[in-house]
Amino acid sequence: MQLTDKVAIVTGAGRGIGRAIALKLAQAGAHIVVAEYVAEQAHAVAAEIRALGGQALAVSTDVTQESSVAEMLAQTLEHFGTVDLLVANAGIQRRYFVHELPSPAFSEMLSVNLLGVFHSCKAVLPTLYARRSGTIIIVASDSGKHGYAHNAAYCASKFGVLGFMEALADEARAYKVRVNAICPAGVKTAMSSATPKTDGSPLDTRYFMEPDEIADVALFLATPQSRAIHGQSLQVYGGVDYQLL
Repeated sequence: MQLTDKVAIVTGAGRGIGRAIALKLAQAGAHIVVAEYVAEQAHAVAAEIRALGGQALAVSTDVTQESSVAEMLAQTLEHFGTVDLLVANAGIQRRYFVHELPSPAFSEMLSVNLLGVFHSCKAVLPTLYARRSGTIIIVASDSGKHGYAHNAAYCASKFGVLGFMEALADEARAYKVRVNAICPAGVKTAMSSATPKTDGSPLDTRYFMEPDEIADVALFLATPQSRAIHGQSLQVYGGVDYQLL
């Protein structure tokens, strides 16, 4: 298998895209750290991985808190001895008109979606740099490429993530650590289902992609086959214009 005995941390791995990526990497032979805010979800996904014959460590992690991420890394190193791959996936989305957007909601999205990526990357970099190898994959969004009505805070956080990714990639190059981002459009997840339009009606998810389709892209970026790809944001739209949904 392509990732045999590699150690991968996946944040926000308790459901949706994160869960799909964790399972996909495990099927490729990686040992998985299921870093998830909701402890029950973390343990459930870890149990799924073990049922497949893989190794997994569940760690309840709040990516908005640097100390929580540091503790997650400490448990990773204690349990597996190293880390080879980070998938910074944890994220949230709330939809508001800008003039109705509460400041706490704006701050919350920046804290989880952008600060959480920073905390996660910062934590693993010393280990990756010391080994002069490793891979970081950030799950960003189509909303980091285009601004959409009712998503100002989410877009701001994801635009920030892509700028952060490019800057980090420029730094990490010297240490032979690859850094890339995935920018999906609509994906069928609990988060998208729970994020209604501003009028309260549900999003039309008929043409959304499946989480497993994003996981396939993450697997490719995690393997040596993608060794020539660095500092890039891969747009994964499934042939659908998100603005039309």
